[in-house]
Order: sequence, then C-alpha cells, then structure tokens
Amino acid sequence: MKAFAKINLGLRVRGQRPDGYHEIETLFQSVDLHDVLTLVPQKKECEILVTVSSLWPVPQGRENLVYRAAELIFSHTGLKAGVRIHLEKRIPVGAGLGGGSSDAAATLVGLNELFQFQLSDAELRQLALELGSDVPYFLIGGLCRGRGRGEILERLPSYLEEYSFVLIKPASALSTEAVYREYDLLRVRGWQPPAARLCEGIDCANDLEDAALRLCPQLRELRHILSELQPDLWGMSGSGPTYYAAWRAPAYAQRAAQALARRGYDIYRTQPTNNSYEFAEESTAL
Repeated sequence: MKAFAKINLGLRVRGQRPDGYHEIETLFQSVDLHDVLTLVPQKKECEILVTVSSLWPVPQGRENLVYRAAELIFSHTGLKAGVRIHLEKRIPVGAGLGGGSSDAAATLVGLNELFQFQLSDAELRQLALELGSDVPYFLIGGLCRGRGRGEILERLPSYLEEYSFVLIKPASALSTEAVYREYDLLRVRGWQPPAARLCEGIDCANDLEDAALRLCPQLRELRHILSELQPDLWGMSGSGPTYYAAWRAPAYAQRAAQALARRGYDIYRTQPTNNSYEFAEESTAL
C-alpha cells in the first residue's frame, strides 16, 4: 500500500502544554510522494519482521514506527499473529514530510484490513496518537486544520488540486525535537514569531523556521531563492528542512524545479491528494 507524505502550509506555535508538548495550529495537506508498504501474514505467531529498502538510514527493529504500529495493534486486539512488512522508503527521512508517521498510520490501516480486526475509526485514532502527534492525521489525509499537538483535526474542502507542487530538500536533515528545543531557546531570549505571510489567503508563515535556520544556515539561501521565484504558495514544511513551493501553472513549476535541481537540491514534483494512503491494486498482500 502507498503511504503519502504531508506538507504543512504554515505552522503556528500557540504555547507550551502542561504535558511538555507544544500547542500548535497548522494546515496539513497530503501529497502523492509516497512510501510503499507490503504486508504479508506469517505462519509463526507473535513474529513481526520489518525489512527496509531505503537511500537513507532507517531502523528495522522496534525503533521503527512500522514495527511499533504492528506491535501495538496486535497487543490491542490480542491476536497472536505474525506479519512480515517490507517498507520501501521514497519519502526522505528527517525532512519534515511526516514519512515515518504516514508509514505507521498505513500499517495500522493495512493490518486492520489484512486481519479483519474491524477496529472503529475512533480506536484507530487512539492507537495512532500513541505512536505520535501527527499520526492521526495520516488516517485522514487531504487538507486538514490541526490543533493541539496536531491531533485535533478539522477536515477542510481542498482547492489545492489546481496547483503543481515542488518539494525542495537540501542535503541535510533536521530532528523535530532539536528544532523545538532551539525554538524554546529563541523564545527565552525574547524572539517574537514572524508576522503573517499570506499566500492565496493562507498564512504560510512557520514559527519554527527561524529555529531551523539557526540549525541549518544553508536554508537562508534556499529561502531567498524561493522568494525570487515568486511561487503562488511557499514555505517551510513542519520542522524542516524541506520547503514547498506551488504554482497554478505547471510550466512555472517545471522551470523552477529544473533551476533548483541545477543548484544541487533534491527535488520532488508532487500533487495534492484527498487521502493519506492507498491500497495498491497490484498487491496480493492485502
């Protein structure tokens, strides 16, 4: 099955929560850049095997969210089953695109279907939240407003299908935890969040951007280049370092992608989706 990436069309931090997390408000949008998961039941009970093919370092044991998602749903249902899951990584790691969270949500959905657990949407959401703040979003996809830790979701009618998106990733990765720590340090020093930056009626400003720029200074050049290309929509996704840019005219997106690729950035042409996962028709595992 396909597990789609997401972008954050702006992100605002509204404060610190008593549980240690940050209160945020953001717009999530799923896009068709995706990982591929193949799930195959095993005869041996209580055996979870996760294999990965990836250009980036990805753990294969309990540190992998796919493994933890499988372990969690088996524990919740009490089924002593076994499964082999192969993960083909296409979403870059540490990029602010939610690849790991999307894989976890797709694993929950895929195993619910494969073993006919018949878990309700509410049960799946609760399991997803145990795996991460943004995992519940990947049970829904499309355009959603996220609040709280990102788990309070409001599905919105999307008008973004007419845009051609380009994702631009520098040759670096950022840890979400590290970016939030830097953000907290900036706030202690008196830093103030940026003013609204409206693009097509959407506030594309990201309160984590300055923290990411401090940890990854080469992003300043990318930000300057993008502003000169004048996309209809653009900004940093999540905790970075990936930026998104979108144009209504596909020809502009194509030219921009070529220009950015010549500068050495990893480029992903992508389109918005209405869902966060898709059962592949050719799969015999589900």
